[in-house]
Amino acid sequence: MYAGHTPWVHPTAPPPAPPQPPDTARANFRWTSSADHIDHFAEGPHYGPVLEPFLVRAVSATISINPLLSPPTDSHEDYLRWNMIFPTSTCYRTTGPKRSWIKGREAPATFPRLSHIRIISRSFPWMISVKARRQNIGVTCGEVIEAISSYFYGDVAKKEYEGVTTRRRREIWQAYQYNRSTDSNVPGGHLGEQLRRLDWLCSNSRWGGLVRNDEFIKEACGDVLPCTFELKCIPSYPLSPEEASEQQRIARHAENRSRSRPNSRPRSMASRSNSREGRDTETTTEEESEE
Repeated sequence: MYAGHTPWVHPTAPPPAPPQPPDTARANFRWTSSADHIDHFAEGPHYGPVLEPFLVRAVSATISINPLLSPPTDSHEDYLRWNMIFPTSTCYRTTGPKRSWIKGREAPATFPRLSHIRIISRSFPWMISVKARRQNIGVTCGEVIEAISSYFYGDVAKKEYEGVTTRRRREIWQAYQYNRSTDSNVPGGHLGEQLRRLDWLCSNSRWGGLVRNDEFIKEACGDVLPCTFELKCIPSYPLSPEEASEQQRIARHAENRSRSRPNSRPRSMASRSNSREGRDTETTTEEESEE
């Protein structure tokens, strides 16, 4: 054999096999298999980062609201029912037993998870802030409901009441009187004499869900603020005798529990958006004559 000579190869011998690429079939399967699908709204701290509002805008993140907090639709039957003038203990889930809502309270309110959200509505003039108690989990569905209730049970400032039209003041006054009546559809006298924000809802006191509505946010706030959502407030309706009895039972149970802890103070998760509140004198609740 001399230099440059090619060794003889039998013509029936197979050619050498080309190098094989890495086997990624198994790796690909775990990302495409429904068996490994992770629910975006699963409870716990292990399913994605918690974003600050400024970062949401910086990365142009698209925020989805937990379907449990969304308005009911023909194809979506799992939602919350709650008359917002009553305590959160009367809120229940339509697919669960007729008892105070438990399952889903710790689920994230949005995806991606957020450290802070804001809520506005066509039914009231304030902005409700909801801040996560646990930064590694973000704002939960339960925190949203509790923050709204806490805010609605706050007092209306005198200047706010006097700043609306005569017709609107009359509507609020009528709601104030009705909400403190003996009717089974309202909380009654334990609301006290002070005008509360829940009276401002008038007949639109039922929870209607949270929605993204950039057009309304820009109209109300002057800009599309990140992590800001619209609360739908829908008309309430008379309860059936069974519903009224159950709601009164839940309300009495919640009131008895609060009385058994006289030294404890509930932590409010809602911050007031108007700095003038708290400096105004007691709101006048006398019926105004038409101007």
